[in-house]
Amino acid sequence: MTASLTRNRVGDFVRRNNKHGYRTGQWAQIVMTVPSDGRDSWLVIYQDGETDVIPVDNHTHRYEFCSDPVDWRR
Repeated sequence: MTASLTRNRVGDFVRRNNKHGYRTGQWAQIVMTVPSDGRDSWLVIYQDGETDVIPVDNHTHRYEFCSDPVDWRR
């Protein structure tokens, strides 16, 4: 995936839909695109201020996106 495509998601909200993973199902806001382990990733921030790096690989099947503010409790 190209860096320009991943940068288009900056500012959007994302949550993981896979069964396993750190904070699966919780919304986070994409702050920026960063390199991590040789691939593009998103730096995200959760409602409690905690951050995480999410790899951008085949995200259409693993992640749900929302461009509008979301209810953090869902």
